[in-house]
Amino acid sequence: MIWLCQLIILQDGAAASAWIDGHMEAFFLTWGVLFFTELLAAVLTGRLFVGTALIGIPTVLFSVADYLKEMLNGTPIMASDLAMTGQAGQIAGFLRPGMDLGAATVPALWLTILLLVLAALLSKGPERSWSLRRRLCAGGAALSLLCNAAWMPAAQSLLADGPENESQGSRNDRLGLLAGIWSALRASAMEAPDAYSENNMNRILRQLQADQEPAGEAEVRPNIVLILSESFFDVTRLPGVTFREDPIPHFRALQAQSGGRFLSSAYAGGTGNVEMELFTAIPSAFPGASESLTTLSDRGAYHRMPSLVKALEGQGYDTEMVHSYNDSLYDRSYDMPAIGFETRIFDRDFTVDKRYAGGYLSDDCLADQLIERFEQKGDGPLFLYGLTMENHQPYFAGKFTEPSGVDYDCPTLTGSDLGAFDSLVHGLHDADAMLGKLVDYFEDCDEPVMLVFLGDHLPGLYLDGKDTVYSRLGYASSPDTEDWDAEELLKMHQTDYVVWNNYGADLTAPERVSVTDMAAQMLDWAGLWKPLWFDWVERSEADMTLYRERLFVDGVGEPYDEPTEESAETVSIYRSLVYDILYGEHYISGALTDYTPEDDAGD
Repeated sequence: MIWLCQLIILQDGAAASAWIDGHMEAFFLTWGVLFFTELLAAVLTGRLFVGTALIGIPTVLFSVADYLKEMLNGTPIMASDLAMTGQAGQIAGFLRPGMDLGAATVPALWLTILLLVLAALLSKGPERSWSLRRRLCAGGAALSLLCNAAWMPAAQSLLADGPENESQGSRNDRLGLLAGIWSALRASAMEAPDAYSENNMNRILRQLQADQEPAGEAEVRPNIVLILSESFFDVTRLPGVTFREDPIPHFRALQAQSGGRFLSSAYAGGTGNVEMELFTAIPSAFPGASESLTTLSDRGAYHRMPSLVKALEGQGYDTEMVHSYNDSLYDRSYDMPAIGFETRIFDRDFTVDKRYAGGYLSDDCLADQLIERFEQKGDGPLFLYGLTMENHQPYFAGKFTEPSGVDYDCPTLTGSDLGAFDSLVHGLHDADAMLGKLVDYFEDCDEPVMLVFLGDHLPGLYLDGKDTVYSRLGYASSPDTEDWDAEELLKMHQTDYVVWNNYGADLTAPERVSVTDMAAQMLDWAGLWKPLWFDWVERSEADMTLYRERLFVDGVGEPYDEPTEESAETVSIYRSLVYDILYGEHYISGALTDYTPEDDAGD
C-alpha cells in the first residue's frame, strides 16, 4: 500500500521503489502503523477484507487528492487543509475538466481493487467463532502493537528529525506522504516563544505606548472600498505573449498614477488565508503546521485577533463584506463576524440581477451589488469589502461562452493550452472592466471614497503533462514549487494593486506592499488613527516585510529561506505578540487591540 501511494505521488514505479529503498526507517514506521491498524480491524470484525478496505481505500484516495492538489497549486496537501475535508465536493469543482490523473494513477487504482478482491476472497467462509473475550484480548494485543509502533521513541524521533520550519513537501520527501502528514499533525499549533513572559510582554507594551502617536482629528473620513480580486495580476508581464491591445486598461492607467506590486502570502490558492492575514497582519508562518489563519483550533481566537475591520468600526465606520460565492469555504460565516464585519452578503443574498460568467457570479454583477450597498449606506462612513469569484480556477478552453476577445499572440501555447490561457485573459479583462465601472461610479459620488484594488495571489495555471503556463513560458523555472529558491518564491508571490480616491488626496503608493502591511497602509492612506497593534506592524516593516513557509522578506525586500540575524529581534517580538493574542495568557492583547482613539487618549 505504501508503494501504491508513492507510485501515485511520483508517477513512476521505479522511483517509488527507489524511495522505499532509500527511506527504510520511514517505510517500516508507516508499514507498522498500517499493518497493525489493519490487523486490529480484522480481529475485531473477523474479516480480513474490512481491515484491508479500511486502510487501502482512504490512503489511495488521499494520495490521488495530494497529486491533484500538486498539479493545481504546486503544493502538497497541508495538515491545515484537512479541516476543509467537509468541503471536498466543492473543492473538487475547482478541478479542470478532463484533468489528467497521471499515467500511473489508473494502474495504481486497479492494483488497489485487485488487493481488495484478494482480501475479499481470503475472507470467504464462515466467520471465526471467537468468544468475545478472545476477540477483545486479540484486539487489545493488536492495539498495543499499534501504539508501540506509532509512539515508540524511535518513531517520534524520526517524525521530528526534520529541519526547523520544514516545508510539507520536504516532510513528504523525507517520510513519505502518510508519515509526512502525521509529522505535521503532531506539531504544536504554535509553541510558546522562549521570551514569552508577563514581564517581557508588559515591557513591550510600555515601549509601544511610549512610541504611539496620539490620535488626531482626521480631516476626512473617507468611505473605504477594498476589492480583493481573485487571481488578478498584470498578465502583460508574462514572457512569450504579445498583446496588441491592453487586456487590463483601467487597472494599468490607475496603477501608473498610484499603485505598485502586492506581495501575497500565497501562490495559486488559499484566498481565505490571504484575506485573514490582510485584515489581521498576523504572518502566516506563525501558526504551526497543523493550523492556518483560517483553521485555528481555538475558535475564540478569532474574536481576540487584531483586525482592520474593528479598527475602522472603532472610528465610526459601518462594515460590510460582499462575496460572490457561498460561505462554506474558510468558515467565513463564523470568521468574518468574529473579526468585525457587521453585514455579510454571499451569493444567495444578492439583490441585483444575477449574471454568471465562467461558472461563477460575474465581476460585473458584484460591482452592481457593491454599488447598491453603497447607495443604501447610513450617514456615517462605510468600509465596504468586495471579494470576487469570476476569475477563480479552473482555467480551461470553453470556461466562458465565448473567447476573451483580446487581441494577442502566444505561439508557445496551442490547442487546449491556449484555450486555458485565454480563459485567464477573459477573467482578468472582466475584472478590469469591473474596476472601471466602480471608478466611474465613485468618481461622480458626492462623498469621499478611497478604493483599493488588488489581486489575492497568482493563479494556478496547470497544463496537461505536469506543466504550467509559467514554466512553459519561462516565467518560472519549474512547475514544482519545491524547486523554487527564495528569490523565485518572492517573484511568484507578487500580484498588483492600485489605490484611488475621488477627493483629491495625494496618496503615496509604495513600490511594494505586503499582505501583512496592507491594513496599516490603508489606515495611513485614509488618514486614520492606528491601534497599537498596527503601530507595531508598521514599525516592524523596517526588518520584516513578509514571513511565510520557506520565504522571509526583510525590510528592504530581499528574500531569504528563513529570518536573518538582523531581523531576529523583530521576529521574536512579533512572534511573542501573536502568541499572546492567539494562544497565551493574553497579558497585553487587550491593550494591543483597543480600537477606540478616545480610550487610548484617556477620555
